[in-house]
Amino acid sequence: MKTKLLVALVVSTFAVGAQAASCGSAWNWNTSCSDANKEKVRIAAEIAASKPVGIVKGVMEIAGISRNTNNSNLVDPAFAKTSRPCPPFCIQPTHPFAPAAVETVSELDMIHAVRDLAEWGDASILVVDARTPGWVKKGTIPHAVNVPFTKLNSKALAKDPMAVVDVLTANFGVKDMDGVLNFDNAKTLYLFCNGSWCGQSPAAIKALLTMGYPQSKIKYYRGGMNDWKLLGLTVK
Repeated sequence: MKTKLLVALVVSTFAVGAQAASCGSAWNWNTSCSDANKEKVRIAAEIAASKPVGIVKGVMEIAGISRNTNNSNLVDPAFAKTSRPCPPFCIQPTHPFAPAAVETVSELDMIHAVRDLAEWGDASILVVDARTPGWVKKGTIPHAVNVPFTKLNSKALAKDPMAVVDVLTANFGVKDMDGVLNFDNAKTLYLFCNGSWCGQSPAAIKALLTMGYPQSKIKYYRGGMNDWKLLGLTVK
């Protein structure tokens, strides 16, 4: 009888030890293994969320723009789909406007443009969301203005060139001097759309170049909202 009790005690001890090892340090006699594992996941999530997520090292926020601090945050489902029919959703070249010297810029360039515009009052800069309004409602870069590419592309230019001139004069600092466009005070434009598969901002930029807009005053953010949201950056 004593032998059986001893064996039972040993087996029980090994079982408890195995359960403790399986459930982790959060397990105790009053906690189920399932609850212990949930607690372990919760603690791990809190630890992950507490790790700093800066824009660059030591910089957490610029002009109201920061990154999502939850290290477990996932990309917006609107940009999770990888397969889009081409055409029209073909991969844009890095420099799609060559030989025109339009600069392709990064997220940091966009953030600094927003800083110069919003915090330093630089009226010579404009951040332009060239997407259609439906996309803009889902979130855009802070301080961007929406000028849909449908109002600023080759089709719009062929259909009603004066309507395109009105866009330039109303938004971009261009002056219409009796039919001659004066770009002396034209703003430096930072245009974007949905990303490297999106042709909306490139279509707008090509129309601007056709109208004679200075190449040096056009910046192309190729990554667009796809990369912006992939990095967890602030949207409005």
